[in-house]
Amino acid sequence: MSPHQLLIVGSGDVAVALESISVALGWDPVIVTSYDDVTSRLPGTESIVVLSHDEDVDGPALAAALRSEASYIGAMGSRRTQARRRDWLLDNGVSGELADSIRGPAGLDIGAVTPAEIAVAIVAEIVAVRRDTVAAGSISDRSGPIHPNAAPGTSECPGENVTR
Repeated sequence: MSPHQLLIVGSGDVAVALESISVALGWDPVIVTSYDDVTSRLPGTESIVVLSHDEDVDGPALAAALRSEASYIGAMGSRRTQARRRDWLLDNGVSGELADSIRGPAGLDIGAVTPAEIAVAIVAEIVAVRRDTVAAGSISDRSGPIHPNAAPGTSECPGENVTR
């Protein structure tokens, strides 16, 4: 199976942190900063995160992402930025229903503040969407097994066999 393809649209500290965390997960992240780069990298991309606040890139990149096969489309930014992007999409032929499928502001609500924390929140949301977890919360709040798709006794704790 090929690694999860993540397209990161935009630059800066959050993009760098997203790339680093994605690599640690065994994913294949690519950072792009222009619309032309988005369209050339879009085929085969499974998740797309728009971090840019460039009006010439954001709307067109999101519209292209919405026409793609991506299972996760997220956009970082304030609610005002999200509204601006949504208005652009509606003005450019994207339906309201489709525009509303964008996860924005991207990420799970973990109180993230730093670029690395924001990247963790976004990656966590991508994982939750990929695993079809509707409402991600603390594992301690969830009943049942930690790994519900694994047979009892077949999962190992990461690092369990590590010598200390």
